[in-house]
Amino acid sequence: MNAIEISFGNRTERRAALAVQLGLTLFGILLMFLSYADGHLAAMIVGPLVAVGGLIGGGIWRRRARLRRLTVEPQGLRWEEKGASWAVPWYELAAVALARGGGNKPSLWLHLVPVDPQAFAATYRSVPTSVHGHWVRLADDTGGEMLDLALRRHAPQLYRGLVPIFGSV
Repeated sequence: MNAIEISFGNRTERRAALAVQLGLTLFGILLMFLSYADGHLAAMIVGPLVAVGGLIGGGIWRRRARLRRLTVEPQGLRWEEKGASWAVPWYELAAVALARGGGNKPSLWLHLVPVDPQAFAATYRSVPTSVHGHWVRLADDTGGEMLDLALRRHAPQLYRGLVPIFGSV
């Protein structure tokens, strides 16, 4: 059986975020310089605030839309992301599940239940953890059906299907 790669993230959204980030930053800098030339003190304060807001807001937006890849293969799961890649073999897991997140932008969560939680946490430090366990937030739910199929194919004994978000597996 072949490995199945599922890409998450959105190039178009990432480009839009960069455009907004640069636009607001340049507008803030322009506002600051034009207000300095006219002597408007209030605009000199608002200009840097708009520029910093553009940098922070666009940066957060771009980070959420960054490209990630989840590979489901006969050996286990592999997550590839800039600065946070990891791979977990199936024998380290007791269960795997998917959950859909609500809100204005749908998201997909991958829930990993380790066989030995303490050893798992010590060995796989780059796997994200929360108070609810090892939940990996995928950027969007576009690859949900493919991920469901991949988990059914490569880990039928571990896969629990779609579960309530932050519920028990």
